[in-house]
Amino acid sequence: MQRSEIKLLIAGLALLGSGFAANAESMRLEWVMQGQFAGPIVAADKGWYKEAGVDLELRPAGPDIKPSVMVATGVDTFGIGHPNQIIAARSNGVPLVMVSQWGQKSATTYIARKDSGIAKLEDVKGHSVGLWFGGDEHEFLAMLKKAGIAQSDVNIVSQGYDIISWLNGDYDVMQVTQYNELQLVYQNGHAPDSLTYLDPADYGAELISGGLFTTEEVIAANPDMVQKVVDVSLQGWQAAFADPEAAADIMLKYNAELDRDHQIAQIRAMKVLACAGPTLDGKFGETELANYETAQEILLGAELITAPVDLAKAYTNAFVDAAPAELRKIACES
Repeated sequence: MQRSEIKLLIAGLALLGSGFAANAESMRLEWVMQGQFAGPIVAADKGWYKEAGVDLELRPAGPDIKPSVMVATGVDTFGIGHPNQIIAARSNGVPLVMVSQWGQKSATTYIARKDSGIAKLEDVKGHSVGLWFGGDEHEFLAMLKKAGIAQSDVNIVSQGYDIISWLNGDYDVMQVTQYNELQLVYQNGHAPDSLTYLDPADYGAELISGGLFTTEEVIAANPDMVQKVVDVSLQGWQAAFADPEAAADIMLKYNAELDRDHQIAQIRAMKVLACAGPTLDGKFGETELANYETAQEILLGAELITAPVDLAKAYTNAFVDAAPAELRKIACES
């Protein structure tokens, strides 16, 4: 989260205090309607939110539309975002709260061709690394710090939102999301075993991926509604993970230009991100404090926040713990 976004969040406090709110409940996605958000999209398409008594609209985001800002200002009731975004918001007095943590791994990894000579992070010295800037670079920079590698020992470049430059050999290491760019790399003839993967979890620098958040105000005013949205969203993920092909067909209903096979791969990749930590113990959707501690450490190290926040207030497991047990079990072995 950059300083311009933080300023917007601070400005949003005034709107929250004045009682500004959307007329209907809404959930702001992190990007366009696609398999990355298959859980709530499937649930909405099947009418499950309405059946539960919640009139919920799903809204896409974009480069200039940030879920944390939209929820902070009361434009949206819920948003999809990451723990580091919640912590950054709270450090500036914006009371966002994660209510259901879907992703239990980092959404990103860092890949290189094996023939580049890079087999581990320490081998990146003297090589070029493509990163997304605007906040997404801090995970890899934290990895370098954990490994004792100076940034000056690596040629860091700003990469675009495609894989063409890496395919052309313009840089050796590329930052990819597991559900999008990595799948495109595979589709462009690079087999998984031909690549080296630099996993942030191996270096204690993992910023885990998305979950569902809202505000303290919404939780206090309407906890029953929050519970229903948490439950139905988990139900949607259950359906998407159980039948990625059918879920992909639903994605195409909202954007016919999407590639069906890519959507199937994307939904399967989202299941991989979910299948770690508490999910392996039948607690899909639960938040673990350790992941927030790592995120806060990275934010402090990057000077994106100036002081620690009370992490116990940044998330709650109360709604997930109250959800039906069958919605919290994912068949991760399949």
